[in-house]
Order: sequence, then C-alpha cells, then structure tokens
Amino acid sequence: MPTAEDLHERARVAVNTGAFTRATRLLDRASQVVDDVDLAARIELTRTYVEAETGRVPEAIDACLLLLDREDLTESTRGLVWAELGLLRMRAGDGDPAMQHFAEALDLLPADLHDDVGVVYLNRGNVHLQRRDARAAAKDFTAARDEFATAGREVQQAKAEHNLGYARLLTGDLVGAIQMIDEAAEVLAPQSPTYKATVEQDRAEILTAAGRPREAVAALETAAAAYGSRQLRTYQAECELTLAWTLLREDPARARVVARRAARRFRAQASAARALRADAAALVAEVATGGRSPAVLGRADALAADLRVQGLENDAVVVELQAARVCVRRGDTEAARTRLSRLRVGSAAPVSTRLLAREVRAELAEARGQPRRAGAHVRAGLDDLHGWQSSFGSLDLQSTLVGHGRDLAKHGLALALDRGDPGLVFEWSERARALVARVAAVRPPADEQVASDLTELRILHAGQEGATGRRTAEARRVEELRRRVRQRRWYAEGAGEVTEPVRLSEMQDALEGDDASLVAHLVVRDRLAALVATGREARVLDLGPVESLRDQLDALTADLTMAAAHRNGPLAEQVRAVLRVRLGRVADQLVTPLLPHLGDRRVVLTPSGALAGTPWSLLPGLVGRPLTIPSSASRWYDLRLWQQVGSGEVGLVAGPGVARGHEEVTRAAAAWPRARTLLGEDGTVAGVAGLAANVDVLHLAGHGRHTGENPLFSAVELADGPWFGYDIDMLPQAPSTVVLSACELGRVSVRSGEEAIGMSAAWLHAGARTVLSSPVLIADDVACEAMANWHALVSRGSAPAEALATVTAAADDFVPMLSFGAGW
Repeated sequence: MPTAEDLHERARVAVNTGAFTRATRLLDRASQVVDDVDLAARIELTRTYVEAETGRVPEAIDACLLLLDREDLTESTRGLVWAELGLLRMRAGDGDPAMQHFAEALDLLPADLHDDVGVVYLNRGNVHLQRRDARAAAKDFTAARDEFATAGREVQQAKAEHNLGYARLLTGDLVGAIQMIDEAAEVLAPQSPTYKATVEQDRAEILTAAGRPREAVAALETAAAAYGSRQLRTYQAECELTLAWTLLREDPARARVVARRAARRFRAQASAARALRADAAALVAEVATGGRSPAVLGRADALAADLRVQGLENDAVVVELQAARVCVRRGDTEAARTRLSRLRVGSAAPVSTRLLAREVRAELAEARGQPRRAGAHVRAGLDDLHGWQSSFGSLDLQSTLVGHGRDLAKHGLALALDRGDPGLVFEWSERARALVARVAAVRPPADEQVASDLTELRILHAGQEGATGRRTAEARRVEELRRRVRQRRWYAEGAGEVTEPVRLSEMQDALEGDDASLVAHLVVRDRLAALVATGREARVLDLGPVESLRDQLDALTADLTMAAAHRNGPLAEQVRAVLRVRLGRVADQLVTPLLPHLGDRRVVLTPSGALAGTPWSLLPGLVGRPLTIPSSASRWYDLRLWQQVGSGEVGLVAGPGVARGHEEVTRAAAAWPRARTLLGEDGTVAGVAGLAANVDVLHLAGHGRHTGENPLFSAVELADGPWFGYDIDMLPQAPSTVVLSACELGRVSVRSGEEAIGMSAAWLHAGARTVLSSPVLIADDVACEAMANWHALVSRGSAPAEALATVTAAADDFVPMLSFGAGW
C-alpha cells in the first residue's frame, strides 16, 4: 500500500503536468493515511495550490492562514506555508504582501533545501514581472535557476530559464528572450498541454514585440482555449490580456472586448492588480476607437492612481499618455501640456512606451502650431527605434520591427508634406521607408540546425504540395520547421550601427553627375504625392487620390498574368490591347505628371509600399528609360558607382520544368568569356550555393514562388527542391549582380509601415548590389529572349539597368523585369 509520502509525491507530479483532478484524488488518499503533522501540512499546501490554479484563490489563502496559526510545525514547514501564501497573494495581484511573505519564507527555509528556495525565488521574480521591474525579476530568476540546477530539477530549471527569457523581453533584449524561451521550451512543452500553452503564450508576446501581431493573435487564441478547456481561469485571463494588447493596433474594438473579458475573469479570481492592467488595455482600446469624452479622462485619472498603488508604474504612464492624447483631440492643449509635463519616460521604459510618448508629444506640438517641434519628437522616436532595431542581424526581424514606428513615420511624412519643403519631404521619405536600409547589415553565423531544417523542408516539399483539405502530419512538420528556422535566424546579432539619410543637396550632386533624377512616390492620408529631384531642382507634386489606383494595379497584375499565359491564339491580341490601356491609365497618374521634370534622364525610383508590385518598366514614359529601384535613395547614393563585370566570373543555373530554361542559360553563357553553368540534375541546392559564393553574376532560370506570410520562405525550384530566401543567409558571400529569371520572385510583401520584403530584398541584404526580377508572371519565351540579349549587353560593359532598358524597349512583347538596388 502506498505511503502518504508516496501519494503526496505522485500528487505533486500530477500538479506539475496540469492533471488537477487526479492530483486532488491523490491528495485525498494521502490525507487519510498521513500520521506526521508536517507532512499533513505539506499535503494541505499542495491542495491550496490546486485550489488556486482552478480559481479558488480566497479559499486557498484562508487555508494557509489556518496552517500558520498552528504551533506544532517545524520552521521549514512554516517557511513553505509562507512561500505558498506569497504565491497566492501574487496570484491575487497583492504585490506588497506577497513580497513580505516571500521574505519570511527565505528567512525560515534552510539553505540546503535548494528546490524549495528556488521556488520562492521563481515566484518572487514573477511579482517583479507583474510590476514590470524586469531587472529585479531577472536577478531572482537567475537565483532560482541556480538553485534548481543544484537540486537536479531539470523541469523547474527550465521554468526559471523561460521566465528569465521573458524578463529579457521586457528589457528589449528580444534575441536573448527568443533564445532562452526556445531552449526552455524543449524541456517544458512535452511535459503537459498547460506548459505547452504557457510557452506558446510567451512566444506570442515575442511575436508581438517582433511586429508579427497576426501570428501572435493565432497563438494566443490557441493558448487561451487550452487554458479554458482545463478550467485554468487565471492563466486564461492572462492570455486574454496579452491578446488584448496585441490586438490594439490592428483591431482596437475587439481588443476592448477581450480586455474587458479578462478583467472580469481576474476579478472573479480576486486578482485586483491584474484586473487593473486589463482595465488599462480596455481604456487604451477605447481611445484608439475614438473615445474622447470627459468620462474617459475621469476614468483614466482614477485608473492611473490605482495602478500606481499596485506598483504598476509603466501601465500608469501608458494610461496617462492616452489621457493627454484625449486632451489634444478635445482641443485642450494646455491640459495636455500640463499632463505631459508631469510624466518622465526614461530609457528603461519599454520601447513601445517610449514611442507612444513621442507620438503624443508630436501630436500636441502639431496641435499647438509647432511643426518643427513635432518633427523633432517624431525623429527622436524613430532614432530610438532604429537603435533597438540595429541590435538584430536578421532581415526578417528587422523588417517586422518597423511596425512599432509606423504611426511615427506616417506622422513625420504628413508633417513634411504639409510644409511642402522638398528637402524635408526627402528626409521623411527616407526615414519612413528605409528603416531596414539604414541598419548596417551583418552576415549571420553558420547554423547547422538551420541548414538541417531547410534540407528537411526541401524533402517534405513534394508531400506538402499535394496536401489539401485536412492538415497532414507532414504539413504540421513543415509548419514547425518554418517556425524554428525563422526564430533561429532571429538569434543573429546586429552591428548596432545606424546610418543617417543622405541630405537632398548631396543626393542632387550625385544625380547631376549621373544624369539621373529621383522619383519618390508617397502615400499619405489616402492621397498620392511624388517628390521629383534632379541635379538642378526638386519639387513635390500632388498626384491625386490613391484608392482607384490600387484597383488599377490589382487589375494590371491580372492582365500581365493573362498576357504571359496567352502569347498566341485568338485571345492574345485582345488581352494585349486591354493591357496597353491599363498601363496607360496607371501611367497617367504615376508617371505622366512627372515627365516635364524628368527630361530624358535615368530614374532612381523609391516607391511607397502601397505601390509594391507595379511593373514600372512597362509604364509609358518609363519604357526604355534606365530605371533602378533601391531600398532607399541613401542606399543608392552609397552604391551608385557602377563597376563593369565583364571580366568577372559568371554562373548560370537552369531549374527543372522551365520550357526554354536550358536554352536561356546556354545562350546567356555564350556572351561571357568565363561562364559556369548548372543544368538539369546538376542544379542542386548545394551546387548552386557553391556557385553563388564564387561568381560576380548569378543567373537563376527557374520556377519561383513568393510566400506572402513569410517572404524569406519564397523560393526558386532547383533539381532537389526549393532554394529559400533563408538559404541566401547561409552563403559566405553574395554575387554583385543576381538575375532571378523566375516568375513571382520579384514580388514583395509590405510589412507594417513602408518596408517591402521578398527574395530581391533578401539578396540585397546579403550583399548583392543589383537584383533583376519580375513582380509578375513572365513567359518562358520572353525571359529566354530578353535575358540572352541582356547578358550580351552587360558582358560588353553596359550597366544592368541600362541593358534592361534597352532590352525592354526592343522586345516584341512585355518584359516586366525590374532592376532593384543600384542598377548603374
């Protein structure tokens, strides 16, 4: 027959796996056979934990207080009771009593009880987290980790490391947070569905910080459902609170509903502090949906005061910033100024709070007729964001982080356009769109796990292509591998360097020397504008509303796809006639008003993200004109001096299934004195990677596909499977010029803000100077003829963009290829 001690230990194991019903049965059996007062007390302590986890916190607290009234317990057992009472007070949101109880526990517990002492440090660290004191939390979590390591408790050690990772997230150390939480997840996730849900919840908060709210929302909804199915109401409410904050930017109305639901759950669990945090989220959502009544201000003031009583300083600051924003919207700028003068948002505050402070101060300055002051706040906020962004080496992570500065960048651009100063518009055009281009690129270190995962993805690719309807095991494995590849690439550290945009006067000097002009299309407040600059003049043109243009661009993409698929036959001429009309209509708004200022100059084009996918080289007025599209004008300025590649090494690859791929590669290779080709089965991932690292020009002729949800999983098909954008990161060095003669690989996804990312951007980030690709489907016949002619011109010294312009103008069909980067 099992002893009381055996039954208690089995109950604790059940608790740790979230099996609370089974744990209760074991505790009942243990209570019936126990004959030791200290063990009986410890059995009751475990029962109080189960009660708290299943929503009966007040009852659990009463049980602990009854145990403390007893005089027959040893000091170590009384220490455990104080530790449990501290945990329960923490769960109720009573931070000060919890800290006192944990101090009592540490005074009573013997130092050699490493497991129990570790639990106290772990829970006290969680109180610091509730108060958003990440540094104090990290200190306690580190102590807890060391205690558990000494005790040989692997799972508990992983819990401490997981929480330490979360503390790092709050300090802005996103890479450190990702690494620690991922490493801990390998131990925790297999333990129970509850642990797995906790890991996913905190990963979701990382996704939110990384600028991926849609993925975060899906993960949080899954985790909340998992908690709810196990009646873990406190965990469920915490998950809903995180979900509410995540939804705030994209869907504030829903965020308000979710936050209010979380507040009700917290109050049902007697967790006052957490209920106040949920109230704060609901109030921020109300302001985001237009709330501006006096009642909102009254509730904000009362809420901020209550949050401070609970030690929740950052939440109080956020609420007070929102109250100041309401005052600005009500026209009471003096009240807003007074409120903001009382707030101090230092460098230790979360990035999101610092950016919010800059947004509100800029709004106030603008309302007070101080546009320069408003611009200074916006500029300072974006500089703060860029400094953080520069600590990451991953292009994926850098490009998603820009969402945090989206509102600031829009505000700065709107201020510049209102003033109409071309120099100011140029500066903000660069600041608003070039958030990644301004961060110094760093080649990430080799990662054998990433290489292995990408190889497995290639193997699974064929099975995934055929999976429709139900989710297969292979599809789930593909999803897991993609998540792991993405997050491991996030580990790469950045250079910590951010460059300032070039000044317009410097840009104009470069344009004059290159006989070129700059065109920067801008979309602000649903209107389209363009900055046009040459060596002699710069002006801002209003190009009208953007709404109808979006419809035209969508239809244009469909027309080009149709034209590529019907080069011959009864529909061919009709399709092309419609396409010519559509191209003319788009050009009438985007290009025609600019022509008097462009002359016959070459064009450096930096379009708004809203215009991503436009086939610029086909628009009347630009056909036959050398045109290049850099990530920013400043980047073109740095790379503008074209160096002839005619004497360099050239590599050409023909992927499978391209009708004239072999011919395209063979004809293009004939133009070069030294060209290496990979055809058919020789065009493997390993072979192409080796070729790419050792040539100046790389030409890939193959079928490509763009993956919108994560553009770095866009790929070109090779003999043994897809070669992903992430594979490019694995190259020791990149070619100077890359030709992606593969449909779709010129497409981009526009992330929050103005940041466009896709395969072309991946090559440019890896170090390529120029990338040629098409944003739409291009027919095999057209690609074969056009690219063979392009190579002939470039081998004789033409710059890539100039050669492309010549080829496009001479072709007897539409060639939608574009030059990205520095095309001359």
